[in-house]
Formats: sequence, structure tokens, C-alpha cells
Amino acid sequence: MKNYLPKIIAAHDLSGIGKASLTAVVPILSVMGNYVCPLQTAALSSITGVYEGYSFTDLTKHMEETVDHWEKLGAKFDYIYSGFLGNHSQVDIIIDAKKKFDCCLVVDPVFADDGKLYPTMTNDMVENMKRLVSFADIITPNITEAMYLLGETKVPENFEEIKDYLLRLTEMGPNLVLITSCRVGGKMYVCAYDKAENEFMNIDCKYIDGSYHGTGDVFTTVFLGGIARGQSPKEAICLAVDFVRKAIEITADNN
Repeated sequence: MKNYLPKIIAAHDLSGIGKASLTAVVPILSVMGNYVCPLQTAALSSITGVYEGYSFTDLTKHMEETVDHWEKLGAKFDYIYSGFLGNHSQVDIIIDAKKKFDCCLVVDPVFADDGKLYPTMTNDMVENMKRLVSFADIITPNITEAMYLLGETKVPENFEEIKDYLLRLTEMGPNLVLITSCRVGGKMYVCAYDKAENEFMNIDCKYIDGSYHGTGDVFTTVFLGGIARGQSPKEAICLAVDFVRKAIEITADNN
């Protein structure tokens, strides 16, 4: 019987409407057997990119105070999992937490999709996200974010080009890189490179056409949940792909 719950700092925003970020991360990781400690990066009335006129509250000061308090308490953590950041200065808070708690850093660099930056993001965020990636153990960008991180403008069209992107991203620092939303031959894949095992993986997503917000958050969350309970990267990726696909199928059937 498992008698230890991995402790995970979840550095994400909290959005009132839209099942994404902390409203997805906390319940999924919890039900997968983890102790989740939210580190709120921002508070929003709704997710961005879908609803107009949303309110946005930056929680940088709260993050600094929270990390300092946890350190004074002598708290120990196994993972830091960062997602949507309120501004580029929060990158330094995540890096500081990584150093303070000496744990695995998983970065989902949430700043772009469909070839463009999200509404609250700037080029300063991209440059600072590159710094954060250099401290990360695992990163899970989508293809647009991967291109921004590498300074590329050409969408890769085959596995060899994606392989080149994966290798270059590991050269930035992380040992395990996953790129989501890789389209090859009319299919969608999660492509990954595990530096420790020198293993490349191309996992068919069995893509369902449509736009479903929060899928990136859910994917990385389930993936991390799999890693935290001892699954191999490939097993965790397949688990996350299957979960997201089934969630989309259920959502589509009920709309």
C-alpha cells in the first residue's frame, strides 16, 4: 500500500470560468495520489483567449511571500510544476523555489498557441521563459511555444525536423522534452526525447478536430501524475494522451 504522497508545488493561475490551470491541475493530481500545494500566479475572472473583458490580478508579491513562508516552515517538495505566469518576473520566483527546495522542475511554458502569443504575453516573457527552461528537468511546450523558444519561424513538417527541435531544446537544459500538437502526415502527435535513455518517441494522439481549452493543462498534469507514481515517460505520455482524448470525446458527445 502506498504510504507516501508526492508533494507538488503547482504554480498556475486560478481562473473563475474555464476548466484550466488550477481548477484542472489540483483535482487531477490529487486523485492521482499527490499532495498539491497551489502557488497562484494570477487570478482571472475567466481564461484568456476565449472570453473578452476578463479581469486579471497579478499575484507576484503573494508568490514571493508564499515561497518564503514555505521555506521557513521547512517544507519539502518533490516537484515544482509551473504553467501560466502572470508576468516575466515570476520566472525568477520559480527558479528561486527550484533552488530552495531542490526538487524536479516541470515547466509547461504557457505563452502561445496557433502561431501567436497569448493576449497577456510579451516578448519579454518569451526571453525569460528561455531562462526558466534552462533550469527545468522536464518541459512540455506545444509546437508554437517550441518554435518561439528556439527562435524558429518554420513549422516542422516531418519527424526528422521535430527530432532536431527536440535535441536543441534539451541542449537548453532539460533532460526530457515533450512537444505537443506536432502534425505529421495529417495526424497529430506528441513527440518526445528522453536524454537519459537517448530515446525518441512519437505518440499518435488520434486527433479529434475542434478547439477545447485546457487540454494542454490536462495533458501535462496527467503526464506528471504518471511520472510521480513511477511510470516511464512513454507510459505517462500514453496515459495523458488517452485521458485527454477520452475527455474530448465525452465533451463532444455532450455538446
